[in-house]
Amino acid sequence: MKDAFNKIVVSSRIRLARNIAGLPFPQKLDGEQAFGFMKKISDLLQENGSFKACLMSQINDIEKRALVEKHLISPDLAKKNRYGAVIMSQDESISVMLNEEDHIREQSIVKGFDLQLAFQKIKKVDQKIIANVGLAYDDKLGFLTSCPTNVGTGMRASVMMFLPALTKTGKIPALIKALEQKRMTVRGIYGEGSESEGYLYQVSNKISLGFSEEEIVEIVSNAVEKICQMEIDEANAIFNANKIAMTDRIMRSKGILTNAYVLSTQEFFERFADVKLGISLGLIKCKDVGRFDDFLVGVLPANLMLNKGSAMNETERDLYRASYTRENLNKILN
Repeated sequence: MKDAFNKIVVSSRIRLARNIAGLPFPQKLDGEQAFGFMKKISDLLQENGSFKACLMSQINDIEKRALVEKHLISPDLAKKNRYGAVIMSQDESISVMLNEEDHIREQSIVKGFDLQLAFQKIKKVDQKIIANVGLAYDDKLGFLTSCPTNVGTGMRASVMMFLPALTKTGKIPALIKALEQKRMTVRGIYGEGSESEGYLYQVSNKISLGFSEEEIVEIVSNAVEKICQMEIDEANAIFNANKIAMTDRIMRSKGILTNAYVLSTQEFFERFADVKLGISLGLIKCKDVGRFDDFLVGVLPANLMLNKGSAMNETERDLYRASYTRENLNKILN
């Protein structure tokens, strides 16, 4: 069943919000305070060479946008040229944002449905920071954070899910309402305030106070399993109701992605959604679902330009997106 769920879940993420004891929140920090703790965290994580630091003031807009597209930093951090920074593991599975909404935001992202693995990876980083840095903590409230909903464990456990069937049948609003009653939330692909794109949604816990980290991981995991089963059931119902039309649409979309000469971001997402649904239904064979899901980032404007090694206008990006997709997608789809 996990393989079936991995065709729906694109990635799993654990994020931990932390603040330095005795310092005002990032909005009120002065330069000396900000750079003082930034250097301490940077030196701490980079001491064994497995992490690299990046100041927002030292990278260009394309590089920032590429990091946002990869979910290594938030759109808010990308705007913080003065004191913002990120420390990333070499494989980019872990990133630690400095001076975003909180002093420290640690996160681990892994492919597929595995919140437990993401938790274990970021827990090692968190324990190192806790052992070496005095953090703002209250015996009753837990970790103190800029946003009240993060007080407690400071944990946000989230899963990026691909839900075309539930979207097409108009059942997402009811799902969102049901999750909210269970203190969970559904957001777009870039978090709070963002829209769903390509039938992608983030499902996460809404609050962390009153729950242990392990309980949050279990609660979100259980909810995601139920949503995955709902998506599978809905996809099968749609397909069984009109097999010929659905098969034709899915295979046409595969043909367009693997043969198009020009491909806009919007059309890519529409066709990708059809092919992804085809993979879930077993109509299309995919050698590596994780590599297929990587296209969701690889075809985005900033990452395309970084891959190409030059700035491109929209028309040039649409041409290159098509060639990039043709060249790489044929290697993993049968």
